[in-house]
Amino acid sequence: MNQDLKKRPKLMNFRPLWLREKFFWKLFLTQADRFTSLFENATLELAPHISLNLMPTDISHKMIAFCGFYELPVSRCIVKLAKAGGLMIDVGANYGYYSCLWAANRPNNKVIAFEASPRNSSALKLNLMKNELITQVEVYEIALGKERGHLFFDLGPEEQSGWGGLLVDEQSDAIQVPVISLDEMFLKTDYLDIDVLKIDTEGADTWVLQGAEQLLRSHRIHHIFFEENTVRMAKLGIEPGEAQKMLKDCGYRQGKLI
Repeated sequence: MNQDLKKRPKLMNFRPLWLREKFFWKLFLTQADRFTSLFENATLELAPHISLNLMPTDISHKMIAFCGFYELPVSRCIVKLAKAGGLMIDVGANYGYYSCLWAANRPNNKVIAFEASPRNSSALKLNLMKNELITQVEVYEIALGKERGHLFFDLGPEEQSGWGGLLVDEQSDAIQVPVISLDEMFLKTDYLDIDVLKIDTEGADTWVLQGAEQLLRSHRIHHIFFEENTVRMAKLGIEPGEAQKMLKDCGYRQGKLI
């Protein structure tokens, strides 16, 4: 392979970062097969001493490999909070992008990471060991939800790391995974508060929040990041806006990303 192809294209070192992102979507999204070595040691823009092993066929991993970041406004906000220190709960940790960002910004920062997909959890642990962050990050290979039990889990297509998720009904290629609520799990720990709760569970984010109602009503969770995947939510019987209504009832208000 040409030595130059082991490095990011020059445009992918361009600033401002939002423009770098535009270059990626327009010019480099489909060129991952020309730069496969980028995915072996993908350095992070907001934590330059961290490098991740990533999946060359995964869309979000392509952005990290080429740009050094993913979900830029969320990443910036989480890094700002990480510099103040504390505990992050990373639900749907994938290969460890947010867990590593949080742990890398202060040596005493802690993460409790949940990753139900066995494909992803093994890669997550390898990235933590690679960056010597394994003592700062506890990994649980289970799902968070409304209550304790077991649910079916769709692993998703092999070429994508983050398209799997919980299911209501069994399907032929699904596995069963243990589920616990954040309330039950966290009350067994010695931590007093959660500084950041980040959720990315392909539709089940509302269930994770419903399983943290005690923590939410006592305001022991300070900052929350979650998404609404309305297609996957519909399959789980979750209505859009349920999570927002619950958070409002618990006294939370929506903030602006920086």
